[in-house]
Formats: sequence, C-alpha cells, structure tokens
Amino acid sequence: MAELREYRDTDLPKLVETWNACFVGCPNYVRVGEGDLRRRVLDQPGFDRRGVLIAGNGVRLLGFVHFGPRLEWHDSLAWGPRSRDEGHVYALVAPETERSLIAELLAAAEERLAAGGARRVLLGPSWVYGVQPFYNGIAGAYEIPGLSVTRRAVVELAEASSYRLVAEYGTPELGLSGPDPLRRLAEVAGGLRAQAREWGLRAHRRLIEERYFPNRMLVELARGGEVVATTAYGVWPEYLRQNRRRLYGLTTVHVTAGWRGKGLGKLIMVEAMEAAVRDGAEAVHLHVWRGNEPAWGLYHRALGFQPRHSWVTLEKALG
Repeated sequence: MAELREYRDTDLPKLVETWNACFVGCPNYVRVGEGDLRRRVLDQPGFDRRGVLIAGNGVRLLGFVHFGPRLEWHDSLAWGPRSRDEGHVYALVAPETERSLIAELLAAAEERLAAGGARRVLLGPSWVYGVQPFYNGIAGAYEIPGLSVTRRAVVELAEASSYRLVAEYGTPELGLSGPDPLRRLAEVAGGLRAQAREWGLRAHRRLIEERYFPNRMLVELARGGEVVATTAYGVWPEYLRQNRRRLYGLTTVHVTAGWRGKGLGKLIMVEAMEAAVRDGAEAVHLHVWRGNEPAWGLYHRALGFQPRHSWVTLEKALG
C-alpha cells in the first residue's frame, strides 16, 4: 500500500509531472504546467488542501485524489450553497495500470467524505453537478481526470465497488474550416432569421468576464427587454496552446419556455457560430446529456455536429 498524506505546497511540481505522465494520450489531453494547476485549481476560492490526498512511496509521488463537497458556481462569480450531503471526487490521477492504487485512492476519498457527512459520492465531468471550479479546461474535454469512458480502470473499479451509472454525456464537434463556412451556416438558418425579425427579435452580443472562461461572449435573442434565447461561445485557450487549433466551446444553450419549438435554439447557435467564425474559429464543440433527445436532434441532425468523446457520471451511496 502507498503512503497517503495531505497536499503540501512543495508537491506541486510532482503533481504536474504525475498528471502529464498519467493523461498523455487521453482524449483532448492538454499538457499542464504549474501555472495551469495554480490558476484552475489551487487558487480557486473553493480549494481546500485537506481534500487532496497524495499517494507516495518515499520521495516518489505515485498519484493523488482531490475530493470535497458539492460547490455551486455561477456566471456572476458568486458562490451558491454548498452541500455536505453530496460528495464529489474532483480528480483521481494515477497510472491506468496501477489498479490497486486507484482503488486505494478512491476508497480513501469515500472514507473522508463520509466522515464529513456525505451520504453519496459522485464521479462525473467537471462541468456538471456544480463542480465547475476545478480542472475545467485542462482536464481533457472537461472530464473529471480519469473518468472518460476510454480510461476503463477507474470506471471498472468504481462499478465493482457499488457505483452505478446515472448519466452519460457526449462531446460532439462541428468543423468550421473549409470554403465559405458563413454561407453554410446561413443556409442552415434558412428562413429562421427573417421569421425572428417578424417577431421583433434581434440578436445582441456582450462580453462575459468569467473566472474560468475568459473573454467568453454571450449571444442573446431579445424583443425589447425580453430575452428569449441565449448561448455563449469562446475559444478553449489551453487546447489552442497545445494544438494550435482554434476550437471554440458553445455553452448555456437556452430558449425560454414560451418560445420553444420555433427553431430559435438552432438560430441562436448559428448566430454564435457565425460570430465565432469571424473571430477565427476552426471548429466548435459542446457537451450534452445523452438523454436529452431534442438537443441531440438539434446538434446532430439539424446542425451537423459529429460525435467525438463520451463521459459518464457514476454515483454511490455512502454509509
């Protein structure tokens, strides 16, 4: 068994080294440096070093697990309620071949979460269930590190210890390079833009200053002061740094209840993608729950997005 202890500031270089060794070759792997982990994890308001357990063997760092309560985070940069009943494993970083180490780290996180009052623990992508503050942007395609379906060890070991699948997500992508992407997008919109104008709807853009997605643009369809549809877009800076490809993310696609079924979800996404193309986007991607059939129909059939990666959320009752 490895020696487990809490995180120390001097561990950061080895955390970075372990991360890069464990995740190279994973979907959308991004090589991280000390500045990345500081900005995305250690310097975030919700970070608690007591929730990071280091597995070591003498001076050698073998892996680590980062866990804690549910943390709510909003675009306004305001913290919402924190639930101690619901524990999360934010990251579990260990070599895929070291199954006993993975199991030991997971069990240690569960034990400490239960001692803190958690009644259940969730393993899931870092962009759902209120845990966006950590790892978003440096964990391949925003997954919890180690829990894409391509890394079987964590999933299999969790399932063997009574975790159950509660949700599956996809990361479809649409290429925007090639000849005249703006013309292609305009064709997708069809007559929706003219219809929206007849309804008095106009598209507006404004900058959202966020901690996690710097320089993200919000796109709104509004009539007077009434906003009826929104989405947001922005470049994935860490992916751009590593791959020299301007991949943009689309987030927060929403249509007000009274305006659904009129094609405005498609229109607001076309508005955002056209703006992204003018900004230099080569492709866009997004994340969607596989049970959301209307969204899958929109993204794949209406807009032409193609499946890329899959992610899962697993849950286990504690105590």
